[in-house]
Order: sequence, then C-alpha cells, then structure tokens
Amino acid sequence: MTVKALIFDLGNVVIDIDFERIFQKWSYYSGVPIEQMQATFQMDAAYKRHERGEIEGVEYHQHLEQTIEMKLSYEQFCEGWNDIMVAPIDETVRLLESLHDRIPLYALSNANTLHKNFWEKTYHKELSHFEQVFVSSDMGSRKPEPAIYLQALEWIGVDPGNVIFFDDLAVNIEAAKALGMTAVQVHSPRDVRNCIAAHF
Repeated sequence: MTVKALIFDLGNVVIDIDFERIFQKWSYYSGVPIEQMQATFQMDAAYKRHERGEIEGVEYHQHLEQTIEMKLSYEQFCEGWNDIMVAPIDETVRLLESLHDRIPLYALSNANTLHKNFWEKTYHKELSHFEQVFVSSDMGSRKPEPAIYLQALEWIGVDPGNVIFFDDLAVNIEAAKALGMTAVQVHSPRDVRNCIAAHF
C-alpha cells in the first residue's frame, strides 16, 4: 500500500489518560467515596452526547451531580474532568516529530469541548505536529460511528486504503478497518513504532 496519511487517536496513544484521577479529585471536593463514583459513573447517553457536542459542560455537570449524587461547583467539576489527562506520551511524540516533515499527520479523537480547550492550551507544542486535530464534539459524531471517519477522510482528501489509523480501542479499530483503512490497536508506543518501521 501507498501510505498518504497517518491518523492517531489522542487518548492513550499520544496523551496518557487516567480516569482514576477524575474520581480522586471529585471525591476530594464532594466527599463522595471513590468506590461509589466507580460504581455509578457510566459512559451513558449523556456522556456520548457531550462528546458529540450536543450538550455542553454545564449540562453534563448537572447530569453527573444527579447520577453520582455528588455536589460540585462547576469549576471543581472542570478541574477534575480535565485531570484525566496525565501527560504526553514522550516516545510517541518524538516519533511524530520525526515524521511530520515526511507524511501528513492527523488526530481523530472522541472528546468534549472542555477537554479540547484544555489540551489546546496545555499540549500545544506536542499537538503542533498534526495538520489537523479532528474532535468528535466539533463533528457531531464519535468513533466508532462511520460518519466521523468519513468526514475526516473527506477533509484530508485521501482514500481509506492509503491511511494507517492508530487507536487504543478495538471497537474503533474494527470500524476503521470496515471502511478500508489499515488500523493498528495501540497497547504501548511500541505498537506505533513497529508499524511505522514496517512502512517507512
């Protein structure tokens, strides 16, 4: 195959994420035990609507206060919510830096507006290697829905057969493959490195 573009998920591919940090921060502010949050938090319809940009952070905050039965100020909610992002994954970022003059690089992430605003400020340098960062909350659909992949491919202007897609979730990998992309499930930076070495 002729590789004309690489598309990367962000969470656990380029940026290390940890949901436990959210619960720790919310528990600290609200007094609700972490175990209760773990048992009641779900990636439910409201979570997915938040990632599609159908509801904003204020409404999602209110939803969580009801479902988890915790009381947080909006500022405390946002602080904990953004604490999911730990740090860039240095090995992968260095690989992106070595590639960005050789092949177009893109990111495709399921994320809400709050997370997007946070990483644009905090990880601007690391994400500057991408030609474009496609975010579900801007696009009105989320992985593994075909629409988000097709929108990204149309914007990039490449056929799916000329793309390698990297993601940590098997369901997103299978959706990309179904559309004709070469897709690699990322368990560690080694998976990215080995794929790149095989093609470049």
